[in-house]
Amino acid sequence: MDNIHIPDDKTYTLSEVIEAVKQTLDGVSEHSAENKLRYSSTDLYWLLHDMLRYINQNVPGEYVLHPLKKDTYQVRYSSEDSAKRQSRRKLKAEVNRTAKYLEELTGRKPSWGEEEEQ
Repeated sequence: MDNIHIPDDKTYTLSEVIEAVKQTLDGVSEHSAENKLRYSSTDLYWLLHDMLRYINQNVPGEYVLHPLKKDTYQVRYSSEDSAKRQSRRKLKAEVNRTAKYLEELTGRKPSWGEEEEQ
């Protein structure tokens, strides 16, 4: 397997990270011919979904697996919409946290506080 060099004193662009991931997966692929384990389509979907979720935590915008038709997905990127949604979620959480705090202090829930989702 090829050596993968990851110096501590360097930061990496997304394309460099992707190249390192590709190199890693190529090495795994070379040695997996004797592995008899099989993965379901659901396993593969969740692996890709979780990988994109991790990427989304570290890059601006949002990448999602968008279903086109049965068994076919497309990786879609959205920047402005995802930033707006994330901002609204954070604001809503902060407003609800403030409402809960005021309710604990006064015993009355403010009319602008929302019920927490279960």
